[in-house]
Amino acid sequence: MTVRTVSQDESPALARVPPWAKAKLSPKAIETIIKVHAWVETECIPAEPIMKAQLAQDRWTTPPLMKSLRNKAKAAGLFNLFLPKHFKESPGLTNLEYACCAEIMGRCYWAAQVCFACWSSLC
Repeated sequence: MTVRTVSQDESPALARVPPWAKAKLSPKAIETIIKVHAWVETECIPAEPIMKAQLAQDRWTTPPLMKSLRNKAKAAGLFNLFLPKHFKESPGLTNLEYACCAEIMGRCYWAAQVCFACWSSLC
């Protein structure tokens, strides 16, 4: 996924982040938040009707779209965002930095599932 470089002030990803929180975000976190925003806007929200249809067919299995998007999320570095820094798979975000990502993922009810690790062999 290609993300256009934008300043912190003009990025819609950071529009709802209060100034006191912006001051505490690391450059890596800002980059990740912008990538998560782009991901949700371009991959998740447009795919909502497809996901809904796939879930309606078989609610108790992981939809094919979810599997596909998880692979894309891993490749984009948007996986395991919630993991604390002491895990080797962690992107190194603080709780505040992850909270900014989580708010954006909340725009699509299943977006966070794409960016979370799936410990089950079924996923």
